[in-house]
Amino acid sequence: MNWEMWYHWAGTDWFARSGMIYPGVWSFIGFWVFALGACFGSFLNVCVWRIPRGESLSQAASHCTRCGIPIRWFDNLPVLSFLILRGRCRHCGERYSSAYFWGELSCGCLFVLSMVKTGLMRQYPGLILFQSALIFFALGGARIDWRHRIIPDKMTVPAMVTALLLSLAFPRAWGVGSHLAALGICVSSGAIPAAVLWLFARAGKFVCRKEIVGMGDIKFLLGLGMLAGLPGGLFALFFGAVAGCAAGLFTGRKWHDSIAFGPFLAAGAIVWIFADTLLLNAYRNFCLTL
Repeated sequence: MNWEMWYHWAGTDWFARSGMIYPGVWSFIGFWVFALGACFGSFLNVCVWRIPRGESLSQAASHCTRCGIPIRWFDNLPVLSFLILRGRCRHCGERYSSAYFWGELSCGCLFVLSMVKTGLMRQYPGLILFQSALIFFALGGARIDWRHRIIPDKMTVPAMVTALLLSLAFPRAWGVGSHLAALGICVSSGAIPAAVLWLFARAGKFVCRKEIVGMGDIKFLLGLGMLAGLPGGLFALFFGAVAGCAAGLFTGRKWHDSIAFGPFLAAGAIVWIFADTLLLNAYRNFCLTL
């Protein structure tokens, strides 16, 4: 490959200075970013299991849910331990759900893809932290909602706090230099989509005489929007509504029947991470043709 052409096409200042244009450097950095993402995925597995059950995330060590024996550190390596032990407990042979493996693998891969996409699209590198946090909380909220039909505050509130802290630390991610302005943009980016969903929920409750969207979904969208930005939050809402309706029709459910809305919101937010520029350009071109 012509590395000068690759440099011209893929490199941004931070991307080039880090040496990511060279295979050796890319492999090294990509491996550790994947490992970091897989570790977050492993912690996310703990959150998905313990939070809905009201268990502490810090007091009890990781243990087998059948025999109760603590899992040693060498049996708790993300991705690798599941493959080595073939998804079973070393002591009692209890089979673990493959969701643990896929949760760690998907989180690691998405972290790497987020870094690569940010570099190739010449975006501010601080966005990687916003996108990584968005991936973590989106996957966590989606998995809990899919299993338990709830999205706990222990998942949504940390997402909001993380968005505020990142906005204070990296205001340039919002295109401004003022920390106060970054906070305002962050809050409004989540509040506007959440307000739209709240109004829809109120109207649906009035028409159907039952709750069709819970407050957990609204707070979940609030957190996603604060991390993704206003266009990302609105897109997550639009994508979630369309995908949720399509899923309801496909499964034969009526539109007002109970269905986990969180996974569709999360899917929209993750799609936005990797297609934001494409979607914004398509929207601008559409507006120009009107």
